[in-house]
Amino acid sequence: MLTPLHMVMAFVSVRAHELRLRRSQDGERGDIVQTVIIVALFAAAAIIIVGILVTKATTAANNVQTQ
Repeated sequence: MLTPLHMVMAFVSVRAHELRLRRSQDGERGDIVQTVIIVALFAAAAIIIVGILVTKATTAANNVQTQ
């Protein structure tokens, strides 16, 4: 009888085997550097945009007349 743990272990084992096969058959390797650079640039852009928005929101909130 297969328990849920055995089923999960079998699934992970099959997926790992498929990934190993695909990796050995894939001739296009070495693109990780470009991918990391692009992701880092997008992350930096997102941080800058969030910083600008937070600064503008804080400035607007501080300029609100309360009395």
